[in-house]
Amino acid sequence: MSHFSSVFMKLSAIALIVSLFGCSKEGSTPLSPTSQVSQPKGTIHGLIKNWTTSEPVASAKISLGYNGEIQTATSDNAGQFSFANVPAGQYRDANGGFVFSGTYTLTVSLVSYNSLQSDANKKYRNYYYSTVTVIFTSQKQGDSTAVNGMEGSVLLNISYLNTTVKGQVVDQNMQPVADAVVTLYDETFVPGDAIAQTSTASDGSYSFTKVDNGLTVQVKAVSKDGSLQGTLPAFLTLPANLTIDSLRAGVTAERIMLLPADDSSPYVINITPENNSDVSPSGLQIVYTFSEPIKQTAYTRTDLPVGSNTMLDDIAFNFVGLKKTSGLITFTAQWNLTFTQLTLTPQSIVGSAQYSVSTATAFNSGKITDAAGRALVNNAKITGDFELLQFSTGGGSTVPAAPILTRRIVTGSFSDVDFNGGTIGLEWKYDANARSYNIYKSVNGGSFQLLQKDFYRIQFSENCGSLVIPLNAVDPLSAGSVRYLVRGVSKDLVEGASSNVITITDAVKPRLLNATVAAATGTNNWIYTLSFSEPLTVSTAENLANYAFFNTGTVSFTAIAANYMGFSGGTYIVKLSVSTNAALPAGYTLGVTGVTDLAGNGMDQNANSKQF
Repeated sequence: MSHFSSVFMKLSAIALIVSLFGCSKEGSTPLSPTSQVSQPKGTIHGLIKNWTTSEPVASAKISLGYNGEIQTATSDNAGQFSFANVPAGQYRDANGGFVFSGTYTLTVSLVSYNSLQSDANKKYRNYYYSTVTVIFTSQKQGDSTAVNGMEGSVLLNISYLNTTVKGQVVDQNMQPVADAVVTLYDETFVPGDAIAQTSTASDGSYSFTKVDNGLTVQVKAVSKDGSLQGTLPAFLTLPANLTIDSLRAGVTAERIMLLPADDSSPYVINITPENNSDVSPSGLQIVYTFSEPIKQTAYTRTDLPVGSNTMLDDIAFNFVGLKKTSGLITFTAQWNLTFTQLTLTPQSIVGSAQYSVSTATAFNSGKITDAAGRALVNNAKITGDFELLQFSTGGGSTVPAAPILTRRIVTGSFSDVDFNGGTIGLEWKYDANARSYNIYKSVNGGSFQLLQKDFYRIQFSENCGSLVIPLNAVDPLSAGSVRYLVRGVSKDLVEGASSNVITITDAVKPRLLNATVAAATGTNNWIYTLSFSEPLTVSTAENLANYAFFNTGTVSFTAIAANYMGFSGGTYIVKLSVSTNAALPAGYTLGVTGVTDLAGNGMDQNANSKQF
């Protein structure tokens, strides 16, 4: 879940603390096998309710995570749920007694609940996440050191997503500001956290829909170029729309007026060439681009020769080898018309060589400032402004062509992989112009990162790693992917064009590993526990149309509910509730179709049924 989605859930741990004969000591201590206190376990009781109506929320799926384990519960009609035998991870000493506590991750799923709501105004967010600390207390009267039968509780408050916040952004002349970035901040549950963001239309208007009912919020806006900013004069409290009246579910905020802003120091936002790059020696220039105009002073002048006490005296351009001994390189410098770019033009640059530029003394002098007098600061994300900038120049060798990358499928060595990942084989044709190859990898849609530098073969293999999100999760949320590409490197160390991209995803079909049946409450009511080999998509796993019974004779089977329970005991579990008009017959079959894993793979046709 995104950061914007998580902040609406208020998780308050209600401590059930009994008096322990005085003040407890500061700090907490992790439990360990050598501790004098036995590993305690307690029960966590919980309540989930609507924050504005105080009505309980039924059928919410709550997962409690701790020490790599997960418990799952569903709230009842009173909004109550509980987790038993939960270990407490810490304790603190208090006059010979102990206070036990534990920190847990909570995941609340309202997907099933929302799917049953015909009124869009009565829906909540699909998922809420948070971390909560629960303090346990002993229920054994008069015994503060008891480690059995302890209890703690949590209260989960959520709100309907039925409020719309509208407004307009204008400038100092009350004219609309288009394309301004407008951010909505929570000031109720997690003050100062951003929960939604949008841009203004041509008339300066903006709108946030599906905002949690009853929140107090703040709205801030920044112009597209960042030169203007503004905020509401006061927090905006959204009405507690108890009647779910759509006419009252919209709130119009005061206009936000943007004013000139300069509350940050200038910094370098780009350097060409980048650090450690390989460039052509012909017409080489080093260009520093700044976040805002640099104030022109006697120190920043570039029209005076070296030795005139300008920043040119504090910049060193060096030749550091390959073809001749190192030494200083002469150069000229020039600002652009807006004073946001500084260009250094060196003389006598040769190919197949290495160079460095040091601007650290000049940039760190405090003499390069913006119009407000704020000194230039280091950009930690760029190497070469306050640090040494290094690069090399290419020679006359031919740059390798883009390789044609293919995936190797070899029985017993390289094959399709499931959500856990596995060994991937890649290969490409040899290019006589390539000295070596650089291999790049991207995980879950991220940028490509250098995986293997100067690889001297044309076949490569590695374990691609987990193919789910979050990585290596026991009960993942969605499918992941890994991408590879290859670039040839010339004899002058110039990197060629990228190959095609090979994308690796879970390509293994889910299998029905086992199915058991147990009698449920009521005559001829049954609970089937289905174990699958892969994590499933909730919508397909809970679709009753995907389960069918065959060879049942005169007995009719009616599926009542399907609940995806996630990971348990090494497999992924679906609980299927079924009723029949008679006792179960012998030799009938349960078939599963339409259920898919997180990557969208359908059921393995050789393992999608169970005969009873």
